[in-house]
Amino acid sequence: MNVTTNKELEAARTNRVSEIVVVGKLADKLHRSRKIAKLSAATLAVLIAALGVAVLAGPETLGFSVYAVGAVAAGMTGIEIAAIIAAVSVGLALVLAVYKEYDEISYESGKLSLRRKSS
Repeated sequence: MNVTTNKELEAARTNRVSEIVVVGKLADKLHRSRKIAKLSAATLAVLIAALGVAVLAGPETLGFSVYAVGAVAAGMTGIEIAAIIAAVSVGLALVLAVYKEYDEISYESGKLSLRRKSS
């Protein structure tokens, strides 16, 4: 099944589609954010807390706080800022769910193939 939007990806995951091909910008963002899914629970908690602060401060700072806190979170977790921003743009919960349930089979710019993990 080919998907191009977060909504289509979530539907494919929810419907337990065996193979998903993510295309376009979403493929690139999802691939970049795969490192987030491999973080330990403690490191992930730090990242989520830091991003929560940024989101709360976001409207007053016109979004600058997301990047500033992203930089701090990147330093604390060892994950690149680009991966954090990609994960946030896709949706952190969706990234974690996808990589928990699917293996990345192949990637080339604009095309990411995922296969559902065996139970």
